[in-house]
Amino acid sequence: MKSPLLGGIILVTLTLPSAALEFGKDVLPILESTCFKCHKDGKEKGDLNLQPHKIKQHIGSGRQIVPGKPSSGLFMKMIQSEDPDNRMPPKGSRLSEEEVQTLKLWIAQGAELGDHDPDPVPGAPKPLEGVWTNKAGKEIKATLLRVEGDKAVLKLTSGKIYKYAISNLSAESQSKVKEFAKQGKK
Repeated sequence: MKSPLLGGIILVTLTLPSAALEFGKDVLPILESTCFKCHKDGKEKGDLNLQPHKIKQHIGSGRQIVPGKPSSGLFMKMIQSEDPDNRMPPKGSRLSEEEVQTLKLWIAQGAELGDHDPDPVPGAPKPLEGVWTNKAGKEIKATLLRVEGDKAVLKLTSGKIYKYAISNLSAESQSKVKEFAKQGKK
């Protein structure tokens, strides 16, 4: 018997994890199964390569993938296009709604690559695990991955990568970050 309230309509709700997504576990499999056919080394349609060692150049460029703003970059606009001729991936390999939502959430959370981040450069110091204290006295247990200008790039225990203003750290933590940065310049 059909419910008189729903009139036979079944509602399906997709729920996404509230925890930070991991590029290698949550995002990369989607890219591998649907995007790499046309956007990988040697086959970069639209001048777009989505393999981990190349995707970084498309993140934050203001063009393809804008961290924190899933509806701003061309990447998500093409995936969600209403025009079937422009929508990516092309017919026959469309993304499920859950996959689209995962990609949107990944971008909303900062489009971090985690362990797939190709930034480690030859001669760069090894990541430094530790407890970092901010000026308010709050302790942050994290791994210092690198220094980018005035930001310490920290990988939190949750796996999320966060760019933290060095000036907001305590004097002792700032000193550790500066020493770490010097190791990379030797």
